[in-house]
Amino acid sequence: MKFRKLTAALLAGAMASSLALSGCGDKIDQSAVGATIGDQEISIGYMNFVAHYTQLTYDSIFVSYYGEDYWTSDSYTDDDGATMEDTVKSYILEEIELAYLFEAHMEDYGVEITDEDMEAIETAAEEFMSENSDKAIKAMGATQEYVETYLYYETLTTRMDDAIYDDAEAQATEQLSIEDHSRRTFSYIAVDYSDYTDDDGETVSYTDEEIAAFQESAAAFAASAQAGEDFDTLADTYGYTVSTYFYGEDEDSEEDGGFSDAVIAAADAMTAGQISDVIEGTDCYYVIRLDSEDDADAAQTALETAISELASDLYSEVTEGYQEDSDFEVDETQWAKVKFSKLFTIDDGEDEDSSASVE
Repeated sequence: MKFRKLTAALLAGAMASSLALSGCGDKIDQSAVGATIGDQEISIGYMNFVAHYTQLTYDSIFVSYYGEDYWTSDSYTDDDGATMEDTVKSYILEEIELAYLFEAHMEDYGVEITDEDMEAIETAAEEFMSENSDKAIKAMGATQEYVETYLYYETLTTRMDDAIYDDAEAQATEQLSIEDHSRRTFSYIAVDYSDYTDDDGETVSYTDEEIAAFQESAAAFAASAQAGEDFDTLADTYGYTVSTYFYGEDEDSEEDGGFSDAVIAAADAMTAGQISDVIEGTDCYYVIRLDSEDDADAAQTALETAISELASDLYSEVTEGYQEDSDFEVDETQWAKVKFSKLFTIDDGEDEDSSASVE
């Protein structure tokens, strides 16, 4: 799910009292059309408010980390030359577009905004407008109508997000079964002899003698009777760290990010409780103990992960399908007038006269 910009707090009236802003907003003709979708026109005034409210949430967090110029700094410009401002503005357009698309598909998922919801939204918007100064309202380009519209679409989007994902999760649960996600589990120690960087920043390779010593130590560990009796304690004695891994028939190859192919092949040939000989992987020696040939807990975890991944894919198919069919058009000239040139800062609110300001 995408970042919901503190909507719940605003609906509760908690944000309004902490946003006492001063300054002036960019000169924008609020009534001008900023975008269209279908036969609906979206004013640049509303888009400007959404943009600056979003900017406020970023400024309240990121200025202290990235500095006051982070919106346009080359340090935060991507490989395509897009500044942070460009990137976030693009995100805002996607959010606005998706909100209107969700509105067109509410009936598909039985989502509604009730009269009670609208009363709560109206009340929250009134509180927001009354508890902020005129300068604060001007800085954000806020109006009663814009705040109500924003809260309406944020509420709608949250409910549609949940409804679409719940439906996707139900589909994924129906399609997948635990039988398809059986898992074998093994514990292992790994003796890594890949190149490393020393304290001077130099790349160092182990000598053949050192690598042979690593192999000899791993072989002695594997051959010890104690390995089968108390794998973990013996590993401590040797200074090794024991890790656990589970896998199934859907295990990725090592090349695609899975575990060492040599280790998986060895584990496939073992029975529960068996200790392997030294297994040579890529710049690493392994010794494994097969813990389970059919780990029910691991299978359940794998199933839940698969359901979550498939549900996310199905959710994306729905939302991306909406966007592919969308006729959302932006007036780039009007949208270019929306800039994050004035930073929002928010005081902690402990003092009676505490406030936030626009720099």
